[in-house]
Amino acid sequence: MKINILRGEVIIQTIISLIFFWYAVAHYFQKTPGSEFFIALFYIGVSNLIGFLLRVAVSRSRFHRYYFYGVILFFTILYCMAIQFGNSKMDYIVNFMGIGGVLFNLYYLIYGFYIIKTNQPK
Repeated sequence: MKINILRGEVIIQTIISLIFFWYAVAHYFQKTPGSEFFIALFYIGVSNLIGFLLRVAVSRSRFHRYYFYGVILFFTILYCMAIQFGNSKMDYIVNFMGIGGVLFNLYYLIYGFYIIKTNQPK
């Protein structure tokens, strides 16, 4: 039963990531100024948070700790950058936030597939 829950969660996370990725790409090519990329990252982050809580409740993995501490470290570094640079290097802060969000989403999806693969009945 737990493997089916994990499969469903990974499938839903992948679908949500692809939908919002295409949303951000579509608005990028329309050349409209805005923050569609960060809106997409916000919704992906919220779904990752809900999925992460489900993963922690259903399975045990050392990758949960890596993800959790990585996210805490990421936001700590982001906060320190915002305090240090302020408005002078806002583009660096925004790029760090965007790249970090995408990389954490990729890690989240990959380790979800890895958990499913390692928990397969033999």
